[in-house]
Amino acid sequence: MPDVVPPAVPAPVGDPVTEALRKRASDADREKVAGLLRDAYAEGRLSPVEHEERLSEVYRATTYAELVPVLHDLPIPPGSFTIPGAAPLLPAVPAPASVAVPTSGALVVDPSLAGQALGPAVAIFSGVERKGRWVVPSSQACVAVFGGIELDLTEAVLTAQETSIQVFALMGGIEITVPEGVAVRAEAIGFMGGTSSPTGEVPEGAPVLRIQGVAIMGGVDVKRPKQKRRRLGT
Repeated sequence: MPDVVPPAVPAPVGDPVTEALRKRASDADREKVAGLLRDAYAEGRLSPVEHEERLSEVYRATTYAELVPVLHDLPIPPGSFTIPGAAPLLPAVPAPASVAVPTSGALVVDPSLAGQALGPAVAIFSGVERKGRWVVPSSQACVAVFGGIELDLTEAVLTAQETSIQVFALMGGIEITVPEGVAVRAEAIGFMGGTSSPTGEVPEGAPVLRIQGVAIMGGVDVKRPKQKRRRLGT
């Protein structure tokens, strides 16, 4: 009796938008986005600092997924920038749906954005600040030597359920702001320096932030956002 060969199972079809965003951008694409940023700057929609920061992101971008976010809050005329393979689905450039700004105070966890995560934060006789919507790697290194680092995670996007932050502060300071609903495991030690971390209960299954490292004649401060005071009579 001849062997029965089972029918081939078709490979799953990926989301066309996601697939298009993963493609590598060209120099011409980067120049188009840089031109849109220059227009926005000329119209007063971006400050000089914002303009420079976004231009740096543009010229570092290698894929459309890294290029699109710099335009997320700007009015882009339809057709001024298209993504091959996604043009019918993306008539205008939106913010990527997976990089949503949390509205409930809880962090968003999206492992698919690991490729967009920022690299180490290094402040040597200088300062580094990361806040607003940014993608956090599963393992974040922070080095502050005679400098300061401020990480604000209240609107950030995590790429793992447990995030490790490795800290080293020498005559410097590292400040990390963590929203409610995130478990903090503070394991950093201080040598002629200090460390602090918030306390309190968090929901079961909440994202975990693990802080490890050392502060030598410096400080590592992990805190919750300040609560706004209500006015009397409101």
